[in-house]
Amino acid sequence: MEKLKPIFDRMFASKVPNQMLEKSNKEFFKEMQNRQGTQVETSLPPREQLRKLFGKEEEQFSSRIGAHPDFGALKDDEFKNQYICSLFLDISGSTKLGLKFPLDTVRFYKKAILQSAIEIFQVFDGHIHRLQGDAVFAFFGHKGMKKSDAIINALNAASLMQSYNKNTLSDFFEDAGLEPLKIRIGIDIGDDHQVLWSSYGIGEITEVTATSIHTDLAAKLQHKAPANSIMIGENIWSYLDLSDEFLQIKTYIKEGEEKTDKYILQDGRLKAYYQMKLFKWSEYLNSFSFLPKDQKKLLRSPEHFEIVARVADKSGEFKELKSNTKSLDKNCKLEFELVLKKHSVLGMLSPSRYKWRVINSGKEAAASESGLCFEMENYENKLRCDQATAYTGHHFMECVIMNKNGLEIGKDRFGIFVNDETFEMKNLFNIDGVK
Repeated sequence: MEKLKPIFDRMFASKVPNQMLEKSNKEFFKEMQNRQGTQVETSLPPREQLRKLFGKEEEQFSSRIGAHPDFGALKDDEFKNQYICSLFLDISGSTKLGLKFPLDTVRFYKKAILQSAIEIFQVFDGHIHRLQGDAVFAFFGHKGMKKSDAIINALNAASLMQSYNKNTLSDFFEDAGLEPLKIRIGIDIGDDHQVLWSSYGIGEITEVTATSIHTDLAAKLQHKAPANSIMIGENIWSYLDLSDEFLQIKTYIKEGEEKTDKYILQDGRLKAYYQMKLFKWSEYLNSFSFLPKDQKKLLRSPEHFEIVARVADKSGEFKELKSNTKSLDKNCKLEFELVLKKHSVLGMLSPSRYKWRVINSGKEAAASESGLCFEMENYENKLRCDQATAYTGHHFMECVIMNKNGLEIGKDRFGIFVNDETFEMKNLFNIDGVK
């Protein structure tokens, strides 16, 4: 994640006071201080860099903590139903900072970590509802956002937070002689009729929050997640119709045998069963066309080449589309282009042959006549390929690059979410809350 690490490093270092950087003998902060000094004055702040990188052109949705902006005006006796995607993040390991540093230093470091989590969530339009010690409770989604986009934003935010911990925070803790942080994240979503917004408390001591089993489950999913992982509820993957490529059933060893742990809710008396799965965030980030990824080919994306895409709006005008950042409606026209970047390696390898391939996933695509995968033969050896969205799910446009001898020298995929918002979320209870 070479493209993300410099941004992550700046994000963390920018929150530590200069005097603390100057006094520190740690190599981590020496490098950070040098990197801070090399930034040009016009450079965007890390949060804005990330928003630009992920195609977030509008202003961030929320900049305050507490009541969700959609419901801040609710009175004590009022309530409202509206969907929400809930994310609960817990950080363990930061307590040991107190064994190495004085209290004022511990405060600055813990504050920097929590501030970074807040900023990463805000990059993807998350709303911070509450800070609980070393935990962060955030909501994704609002009345003007598609439910599928709320889920995608939550998954992207959680994935970047785990990457941030792995690639930046772990360096700091290792340099400080401490064990790396363990970050666990749980995510779930409830549909409109499954979430009730209202005020709790009395007098001036009140809080507007969500009442929903799916909001409660986000914290329970976090608790069930292994260290440095993301656990998601059944509604998350079923509503997006996510591919098994990014999902994994949790397992454990009992009496020498491997067992599966499939359910976050398993109540035989109420006949309520709700599944959970691990979201493979590292593999998911590896599917973004504009991010560096683990590759064994001679040509690497996006260093040597990159697949870019444009999508037609309602007026027919084509606009840039970033992979895996939002869901598209069905029947959207798409233009894909292979961009070969100026690099000495390109001249030596002489790429000259190209193949485009559609890789679909999901129930609708599996039931179609065209099948899950097919070659775009009409666009062979062309730098551009046209397509259109057709099925709910997560899909790829793949491009294979070959030299004149037909040897494959590069390959990448452009990920796209398609969702017409017609899938139903699982109902554990009916609207009245009675099974």
